Amino acid sequence: MLAIKNLTVTIGDKEIIHSLSLSFAPGKTYVVLGPNGSGKSTLAAAIMGRPDITLSEASELMLDGESLKNLSADRRAALGLFLSFQSPLPIPGVSVEELLRAALDGKKDPVELHRELRVLAEEIGLAEEFLSRSIHDGFSGGERKKIEAVQAAVLSPKIAVFDEIDTGTDTDAVKRIADFLKKRLPADATRIFITHSPKLIGLIAPDHVVVLKDGRVAEEGDKSLAERTLQDGFEAETEVKSDPSS
Repeated sequence: MLAIKNLTVTIGDKEIIHSLSLSFAPGKTYVVLGPNGSGKSTLAAAIMGRPDITLSEASELMLDGESLKNLSADRRAALGLFLSFQSPLPIPGVSVEELLRAALDGKKDPVELHRELRVLAEEIGLAEEFLSRSIHDGFSGGERKKIEAVQAAVLSPKIAVFDEIDTGTDTDAVKRIADFLKKRLPADATRIFITHSPKLIGLIAPDHVVVLKDGRVAEEGDKSLAERTLQDGFEAETEVKSDPSS
């Protein structure tokens, strides 16, 4: 269980998220919606522990009852957190296989990992050459997002956050990625999708939907909330919920 309480996030001198409280249960799929600047990517960064963000003293960020607040991003990753970036940067000279070998830190035999990656690449529709090329270097948007999905499958996280995994992908690629993640992520993994894509939302069938506005929770509900919000627009979500604990 990932539990967030009174989360207030500042980047530089700007407070972006204000006393936000949410919980994410194992084995459930969540969608986070909101207009640009509502704090969606900042929430993902706070969960993962990006070093340039500051949390307030009252902020609580707990994984299975243990605080993540003072842990670096690599320690959070070791505990089972994963973040797929909205715009993953290229890493010249480092292949996805080399990156995953370092991330796994000896937990998988290199030969076994190589075989697994070949199977996963074929399944998601990537040529084997992408496994040995510099990660994301010269890749299309769809290729980058497929590589991110492959990394999630290999790492088998407890909490998987996908920040616009559909960006830069065509309709067929969105379906392939969604089907791949359904099949390859652990059944008890928590899946959090930040997206504006009706196509992706239809494919992943979220258990719960959160709408953010101005760094706060505006509304929560089921899949129908996402459908209504995307149809009517975010301006229709005029009320922002107050945190009952504040």
